[in-house]
Amino acid sequence: MGIAAVTSSLVHKHENKDLNQLYVGSWEFVHPNRQTKHTIIIYPDLSIILDGTAIIYQLIELSEQKLAIQDQYGYHLLIKTKNGIPDTLYDELDDLSLPLVSNN
Repeated sequence: MGIAAVTSSLVHKHENKDLNQLYVGSWEFVHPNRQTKHTIIIYPDLSIILDGTAIIYQLIELSEQKLAIQDQYGYHLLIKTKNGIPDTLYDELDDLSLPLVSNN
């Protein structure tokens, strides 16, 4: 592996770490049909806890605009940002976009 490849790899890892930080935090949202309040917590390693339970997932996309995952049941969850702050959670299972309220 040449120096350019190593440097590129290190820069890519640094960029991913910065993108991870964009999504780190705790948010609440309300499911409109059930009127239930939920909490989602995202850690620096992008582990995700929903209402106290870890979500097992595959990362689909990580960008400044969204964090997209596919859960263990095959459904997609998208956390979209607005002005660099997580703003909306899209839940494919219920086909709903839910506003996120920060607990940070």
